Amino acid sequence: MATSVVNSCDLTDFTSLPHPHLLASSASVTSAPDTFVHVHHPEAGALKFNSTFLPHMHMMDMRWNTTNDLELIDSTPSDNIHINFQLSGCMYSRFQGLKHDLDMRPGKHNLIYTPEIGHINQLKGNQSMAMFLISLDKHFFTSLIGQNDHWSEQLTSDLYSERACSAIAGTQTITPQMLYLIEDIRNCSVQGPMRNLLIQSRVLELLALEIQQFTTSPLSDEALRPDEAEKLHKLRTYLEANFLSELSLAQLSRVCLLNEFKVKKGFRQLFGTTVFSYVRKLRMDYASRLLRNYNVSIDDVADKLGYEHAQHFSIAFKKYVGITPSQYQQGKASGAARPNNCAEHATYQEDR
Repeated sequence: MATSVVNSCDLTDFTSLPHPHLLASSASVTSAPDTFVHVHHPEAGALKFNSTFLPHMHMMDMRWNTTNDLELIDSTPSDNIHINFQLSGCMYSRFQGLKHDLDMRPGKHNLIYTPEIGHINQLKGNQSMAMFLISLDKHFFTSLIGQNDHWSEQLTSDLYSERACSAIAGTQTITPQMLYLIEDIRNCSVQGPMRNLLIQSRVLELLALEIQQFTTSPLSDEALRPDEAEKLHKLRTYLEANFLSELSLAQLSRVCLLNEFKVKKGFRQLFGTTVFSYVRKLRMDYASRLLRNYNVSIDDVADKLGYEHAQHFSIAFKKYVGITPSQYQQGKASGAARPNNCAEHATYQEDR
C-alpha cells in the first residue's frame, strides 16, 4: 500500500474546529459528549473530533479510521504543552528538536513541548485510532508543577528557554485510574456551569497522576529488546481474550515464548502493572459492565468470574472499585463509582 503524504492543515482547516494544539483566546466552550465534527479526507480517511475549551486548556476527543498508510506533516506552530493518551491504534512520530521519536501504541501516553514546526506522524492504513489530546498553556503548566525536584526544574528550564522537551524519553502506560478519568471526561453528561468545573477537575487529576508516574517510575520501554516487547504486546492481547480462564505464569510463558522471569518483569516494565493485576483489571472491568448494563445478579457475575463464593467476589470488587457490587448497581446511573487508587499496586501471589 502506497503511503499518502498529507499536511495537517488540510484536515483541520475549517472554522468549526481549531487545531488540537492551539488554545482558545475567548470564553470557555464545552461540547456535549455526542457532539462531534465529522471530516472525510480521500486519503486520510474518516475523522471525528469533539473539543472542549477551558481557561489555559484544550481537550480533544479524536476518533480516526484511516484509509491509506499516511505520513501527516504538522506545520502549525504552538507554544503549548501537548499530551496524547493513545487509546487505540498506533502512530509513530518524529518531532523537530527532540532527540527521540515516539512510538505511540494503544494504552500509552506522553507529554511534550515542541515549539518548532515540521513534525511528522506516520500512521498505518485500515486502522481505528482513538486519542484523547490535551493542550495546556505552558505558564499555567509550570505554575502547577513548581520546581521542587530535578525533573520539574529541568522541564521548567526547557520551557522558558523554548527548547523542545518531553517528560521522559519515550512513553508511559495509561493506568486504570487514568483511563477512568479520561472516560469520565469523554462521557460527561452534566450540563450547565458544573460541567466545566467537573471537566477541569478531572483534567487536573489526570495531569497529577501522569506527573506522578513520570517522576517516580524508574522503568522505561527502551530496556526491552524490540522482539521481547512485541511478544509482550501479543501476550497482553491474549490476556484480553482469555482473562476469564485459569492462568498461570508457566502457561503464559509458553504462550509468548519468553521465560517466566521476563514475563513477570518485562510485562510490568512495559505496561506499568503486573500480569495478574492486569488480569484482575480486565475481570473487574468486565464485572462492572455486567452490573452496569445487564440485569444480572451478583451471584451470576461472581460465577462468571470463577469465584466459588459471591462474598469473595464482593470483597475483591470493593477493593478494586471502592464500593460493593450492590452499591455499584444502585448508583450506576450517577456514574459515582471509581476504581480504587490502590488497585493498581495490588498483585496476585502467582506474580510475585
